Amino acid sequence: MLDFIKYLNEFSQLSEEANEDLLPKLRTKSFKKGQIINKEEQVCKNLYFIDKGLVKHYYHHKDRVFILRFFSETNFFTVLDSFVNQTPSQFITIALEDTETTAIDYSDFDELCKKHHSFETSARKLFTMAAVVNLKRIKEMFDADAAELYKEFMNENHHLLNRISLGDTASYIGISQVTLSRIRAKK
Repeated sequence: MLDFIKYLNEFSQLSEEANEDLLPKLRTKSFKKGQIINKEEQVCKNLYFIDKGLVKHYYHHKDRVFILRFFSETNFFTVLDSFVNQTPSQFITIALEDTETTAIDYSDFDELCKKHHSFETSARKLFTMAAVVNLKRIKEMFDADAAELYKEFMNENHHLLNRISLGDTASYIGISQVTLSRIRAKK
């Protein structure tokens, strides 16, 4: 739980009162490998911080799976638009490994934002960073070919390569496993 606070403070320093009010609002949540954390059409009620484990956000479209992001230790995750707007999610979040998280419920999060300017500032910076990362991901999908996407994925996620299946890697890049195998054979 203290890592949640530590990493949130890296976005913007929380006041002592905000830190004190935040700690009792945090809960430990565990997920088994393969367990769905958030379903499509379900409102995402929590902001999570991964203490241990790995999860992915993905969605289905016409018999294809598209992976938006992977999240591992010391990362915050939520279905951003669903959490912020409290609307049904278009994404599914699933644990790829047994995963331990620290979480805060939306109502507690919202209460802390209203009560503490420093908490609201930190949350705004966290969500702005998440939006920027998502925009970068969308842009790279339009601008790069499969080989470039794989190279970029390897550079940014080298620490996860042994933890993510080839099928998930191919899905993240937006190609078939056969195409990924050809790209890897050229390296």
